[in-house]
Amino acid sequence: MNGLLVPAKSESDTAYFVLKDSLEDLIKERKIRKFRRSNGWLAVDQDQRRKSEDGYKGPERRVCRMVDCALFPLAIEEQLRKGVSVEAVLGYGKRAGEIVLKLKSVAKTNLSVLIQGKTGTGKGVVALILHQLSNRRDKPFVRVDCGALPPTLIESELFGYERGSFTGAFRSKPGRFEVANGGTIFLDEIANLSLDMQTRLLGFLEERVVNSIGGVNSIRLNVRVISATNADLVDQIQRYQFREDLFYRLNEFEIEMPPLRERSDDIFYLATKFLAIANTELGKHVFGFSEEAIDVLSGHDWSGNIRELKNTIKKAVLLADEVIEAEHLASNGREVESTASLDGLLENAFVKGLPLSAIKDVITKAVEKRIIDRVYEQSHSNKKKTSETLGIDYSTLYRKMKGYEK
Repeated sequence: MNGLLVPAKSESDTAYFVLKDSLEDLIKERKIRKFRRSNGWLAVDQDQRRKSEDGYKGPERRVCRMVDCALFPLAIEEQLRKGVSVEAVLGYGKRAGEIVLKLKSVAKTNLSVLIQGKTGTGKGVVALILHQLSNRRDKPFVRVDCGALPPTLIESELFGYERGSFTGAFRSKPGRFEVANGGTIFLDEIANLSLDMQTRLLGFLEERVVNSIGGVNSIRLNVRVISATNADLVDQIQRYQFREDLFYRLNEFEIEMPPLRERSDDIFYLATKFLAIANTELGKHVFGFSEEAIDVLSGHDWSGNIRELKNTIKKAVLLADEVIEAEHLASNGREVESTASLDGLLENAFVKGLPLSAIKDVITKAVEKRIIDRVYEQSHSNKKKTSETLGIDYSTLYRKMKGYEK
């Protein structure tokens, strides 16, 4: 679902894909001459509703009611308090929908949740949503990055210490578990814990009691534990690097965060969100994407996942004047390499509003190119052998490959 982008054309017939909440202003400023509606293209000059003493009065003033772009720059917890749906935070694609269902089913329980996924897939966002959907939302949400804390400090940070318990302990300090009492503690990068700390954590999960370093009294706590990792914990268990009993304690319910390349139906929606956020953070008024930029977004592999997409859009907004062009999306000074999947091509076509015949043509050409590339590679770059394998004459192969800019 990317209902936030509207195909539009300027006076010079340049194709844009503009934010819906910018549409009214763009019409007033005469920066676009027509835009696509559900029933086809509508020329601004033919829309008599725009002629009003109070400004534009067309229905486009209400197109962003379902998802309010103005709320995107707010913190996630504030968005949810203002009634933004979990789908609007995570995305409306198929995989995002599966995650939303899991979140809603487990949020109000006390089960320990393990979130697994590659770096940048949004594990921290999901942990925060779990807390906000739970009955603990008014209590603390404490995040601990287990990979950022030195091994010598992790125990004191988690469980606290008493004054004089070690050199430099000039005062008592409660641990993160105690601070999170009544709420949620999020243990990010849990795989970085040493085996000794894994044993200590397992003890807490079994008893729900903490003993601070140097303390004599045990404190019983009511804390929900959410953990996350980008490591393969099953593999670490087999290598004796992670305790199996701790794994099962943490993994009472599992949520797998897919890489962004498997969420092609959310790329444009997320890109639009990040555009709105970047506009607010940078004080810019970039209103959309060029057609070439849309092709880049759908064609990139996004190995850095959602985090890479967010950073890329923010940099593009900084560089752009009014519209994000393909060159604004360049990575480290180089154009982003296109590795479009078929799903990515489909989403590209849907955003552009192409008819069925055009979509079929796009997919056919993409599949044909992929087949030719594969056979050409297997033929050791021999065009004659490639044409024989594919059953087409040499001139046809040459023409197709030239068209694909091989």
